[in-house]
Parts: sequence; structure tokens; C-alpha cells
Amino acid sequence: MSDRETRQPSRRQKRRKRRKVLLIIEIIILVLLLLVLFAWLKFGTINVRNIGKVKTGNISKKTEKVLSGYTNFMVYGVDNRTAGNYNGGNTDVQILVSINNDTKKIRMASVYRDLYLDVDPTNGTRLAKSNAAYARGGEKEAMEMINENFDLNVDKFVTVDFAAVVDIIDDVGGIEVDVSDDELAALNSRRYPTIPQVARISGKKATYVTKAGPQTLNGVQACAYCRIRHGAGDDWGRARRQRMVMSQLFKKVKGASASQMSKIIDDVFPKISTNFSMTEMLSLASAVKSYSIDKSFGFPFDETNMALNGRDTMIPCTLESNVEKLHQKMFDEANYAPSQTVRAISDQIVQVTGKTEESAQDYSKIEGNIGVDDSNTSDTSETDTPKS
Repeated sequence: MSDRETRQPSRRQKRRKRRKVLLIIEIIILVLLLLVLFAWLKFGTINVRNIGKVKTGNISKKTEKVLSGYTNFMVYGVDNRTAGNYNGGNTDVQILVSINNDTKKIRMASVYRDLYLDVDPTNGTRLAKSNAAYARGGEKEAMEMINENFDLNVDKFVTVDFAAVVDIIDDVGGIEVDVSDDELAALNSRRYPTIPQVARISGKKATYVTKAGPQTLNGVQACAYCRIRHGAGDDWGRARRQRMVMSQLFKKVKGASASQMSKIIDDVFPKISTNFSMTEMLSLASAVKSYSIDKSFGFPFDETNMALNGRDTMIPCTLESNVEKLHQKMFDEANYAPSQTVRAISDQIVQVTGKTEESAQDYSKIEGNIGVDDSNTSDTSETDTPKS
């Protein structure tokens, strides 16, 4: 072998090779920066609001450490009757979402809007339906109510209205729903015309559901499906339908094409209100493919209904025992002992209503198993598990 064949690369060749490598690295960095800039500009269309410091519940250091392993936030669906206006209205949807930071598994708990709680934690105790907190003070008071009554420290929220829900469902091509006979009758009710109402608010065409059974619902139909209440499971049924639609929608978004995602971003982001920072949103979005829905259920687990001040109200039986189960089920916190604050509210609810743990009703036998624990969804359609 000649000296020329065995000769090492010259300095000039090494410099050229380094320049090529550096050029490739620079191109990769530039592309990444452009992608980040694109995402940053898109996230900038979301209505980010600073609502100030949110008061936490009376939680122990141990519980605080447990909760630090999760990203917890509230999802609010506002019945505002005016698209994009979050300054008023009741919350049709109140869902506590918890993402395990290690496993990326998601758990969801619907807080029933008619649930009897302390809705004014900053000014003493005022027992009323839970959705009164948002109507009084928006997301800040609503989260402070959740924190005080449930021993939590939630301070992040995502709020949407009818128009946002309709758009995102349409953008993914609708969702698959098995519509029961009762739900079909409620969807097409003349007394409670949910489909025409949702269509009017969202600026879309009203198309009725014509049959029961498995089918694809468009945005207006699916949003109306989330809102039906009378004759189809009342508050239990509505909350269950909301979680089921969220689960189905989550699967569709995870599998969405690039063009679908771009359309979702353009259509829906301007209609979202949150106090997540853009940095936090980018961090959550970057891991979306790793997320999976693990459990989905309604809160409380044990309850009964009674008329208070002439209005049908859901009573936890009791708040203390339900909060204990919530921490076990949501955060795997075994042998959880509710705080003195929760015990005091629980005792007051018992004093006012006379309802104890023995008063709980088994709603799994009412309205075709609507309103029961529908846990362990694992990214599939929810399956009810009757209460024990």
C-alpha cells in the first residue's frame, strides 16, 4: 500500500468535514427554532389570563408531596350563551384532570354541578350547589371551592364554551357514540331544544339525530349530547356523557393528521381561556402522544338527592368519606385522612340535610346504569362498574 493511500486526512479536509457537520447542526437548530416559534405563535392565540393567587386547601406536607407528582387542573365548560365570553354563566362541565408526571396516565373526575358544597370558602361557609362558585367569581372562586372541599391545591384551569367544543369535534371528523333510546328522545326534545340552541350559539347548522345506536355525531350533536339532562340520567348521566365524549375526543386528537391539527389550532385555540403559561402549554403539548386515559369517574361516589330551597340538590354521603375515596382513587394515596376543614364542612352538610353515609342511594340501578363509577377506561369507551 502506497504512502498516499495510508496518509491521514489533511487539515483542510478536516476543516471541511467540521464545517459540514456544523452546517447540519445549524440547519437542525434552525428548523427546531422555527417549529418552536410556530408553536409559540399558535399558542399565542389562546386567551391567557392571570387570575391571581389561588387559595389552596388545608393539606398536609405529605399530601402536598403526593400532589407534586401530578399536573392537576380544572376543565370548565361554560354555558355562557355567547361564544367566547367567559365573564358569566354557569359551568355545565366541571372536570378535575390529573396527569401523572411519571407515567403520563390521565385520570378525570366529574364534579357534579348540583353537588352541595361550601361555595364561598373565603367568607365563611355558604352551602349551595357547586356551580354557584363559578357564577359568583369565575375560575378563581371555583378552584378555591374545589381546594377547600377536596383537600387540593389546584391553581390551573382550561375553560371552553359550546363553540370551541363544536369546532374541535368537527375538525376531527366527529366522534363515535352509542346513543340510547332515552338519550335520543332527550336530544330531539321540543321542551329542551339543545341541538338548535347549540347550533345557534356556535353559528352552525342544526341537524337532528334520527336513530338510536352506535353512530358518528358531529360537533353540534355531540355538544348537545353532553348537555342533555332531563330524562336521561339527570346530572349523573350528563357528567358521564361529558367524560365519555372527552375520552373519545382525546383519542381522535392523538391520531389527528398534521392538517387536522393545524385546523384545530386555528379554529379552537382562540376560543380557549386558561392561566397556563405558553411555556407550560408547550411542555404539555410536547408529550401529548405519551398520554393515555387511565380512569374516569364521577364525584361524589356515594350520594343522594333531595330538594333544598325548592331545587333538586345532590348531597354527598358524606363529604368526608367521599374525599377520602377521591385521594385514594385519583392519587393512589392509601389510608387518606381528610383535613379538619373537610370534616367541618362535612359535619355541617349532615347537620343541614340529615344525610349520612347510610343515606347513599345506589344509582347504578337507575336510568340504565347511568351515573356510576366508569373507571379504568384505558383510552377506550367508558365501561360502567356498578357501585358496591
